[in-house]
Amino acid sequence: MSADAPANQKLTEVSYWDGVHSVEDQVRSLEAPNAGREPALAPARAGIKARLKKLLGPRLLTSMRAYDDYLLWDVILPRYLAGRRGGKVVEIGSAPGELLVRLHARFDLVPYGIEYSPRGAEMNQRVFTAHGLDPANVIQTDFLAPEVHGRYRESFDVVLSLGFIEHFRNVEDVVAKHLNLLRPGGLLIVGVPNLRGVNLPLCWLFHREVVAMHNLDIMAPKRFAALFPGEQVERLFCGHFGTFSFGLFTTPPGSLMGLVLAGCMKAQLLFNAIFRLLFEDRGAESRWFSTHLLFVGVKR
Repeated sequence: MSADAPANQKLTEVSYWDGVHSVEDQVRSLEAPNAGREPALAPARAGIKARLKKLLGPRLLTSMRAYDDYLLWDVILPRYLAGRRGGKVVEIGSAPGELLVRLHARFDLVPYGIEYSPRGAEMNQRVFTAHGLDPANVIQTDFLAPEVHGRYRESFDVVLSLGFIEHFRNVEDVVAKHLNLLRPGGLLIVGVPNLRGVNLPLCWLFHREVVAMHNLDIMAPKRFAALFPGEQVERLFCGHFGTFSFGLFTTPPGSLMGLVLAGCMKAQLLFNAIFRLLFEDRGAESRWFSTHLLFVGVKR
């Protein structure tokens, strides 16, 4: 988020994001191979996982993958990124950096990140280093600062943000800043969560404080589409994706609702398999249930 944006235009503060990335960092440490485990237990756990994979079979395991992730990475993004290999991609609000690592591995893009949170930028740099990417490509700065747009104007072939613009009230200005960093003919990809429809009461139930941190107005399809002026960017895709997922929600640290959400996430594995079986790569998208809205366009 931006320190230079007027206070009434920001819906979050940098201290909030430092806290979020601190928790992410702790989770990453716990999920690291054999982190905190006794060496004698690691082979047993590995054996259990191997037997479970064999029992379920690769096809069923694949179908249990998050359905919105499948639609984004296997259906939508390949349409537009496959021909841009070797180009420079920048993610706005890039921590923890794993999305950029994935873009590099999948589409051979050169990744850059712009991250306002010091804790998030440091984590992003470590993630880049661990994957053999240049940590200097993580720019710890305020995205809306004039010096950023003076230095990096029209520097990137792909400008991407997923879950960034909805934290501002002056969203048109923030989208314009995205376009400022993009070369003519470059690809703009902007996504926001869909916290309307059935997702709004569920978000309120699991973590009601988060609702106020989001600009819900731009999550209406027509309002979202209007953020991207046709005279500046040619629309390639604009709409919902992701049929439904409990993965959209969070809970406060230490809340008992975390146990409820964990149980829902177990059930989500079955939902994913059902969605994949019924809808394949078409999805069943709607403003009531879908997890995200996404815009993809080419700068004129």
